[in-house]
Amino acid sequence: MAAAIAHLLSKDISITLIVGLFLSAFITLTSLMISSRLLSLDTLLLGLLGISVFTLANGYHLYGRPHWSHHLIRLVVHIAIFVIALMTW
Repeated sequence: MAAAIAHLLSKDISITLIVGLFLSAFITLTSLMISSRLLSLDTLLLGLLGISVFTLANGYHLYGRPHWSHHLIRLVVHIAIFVIALMTW
């Protein structure tokens, strides 16, 4: 984790994007602690959507264009996580 943060800070990235990404990750993890299943699924979806948006914006900010293959893989993983959460409901 420390190496990932050091790598992020070594590049010319917007602090707003980093804070948004960590807040999205926090929202995603918070969904595990919510007792209401519907609210938990909504929170999980909001967190995963936030992670996708901020990583897409970060790729655009760093490289001038997003790397679509990375984002498609992340989208598939997020859909799998959400489907697994729905199956346990």
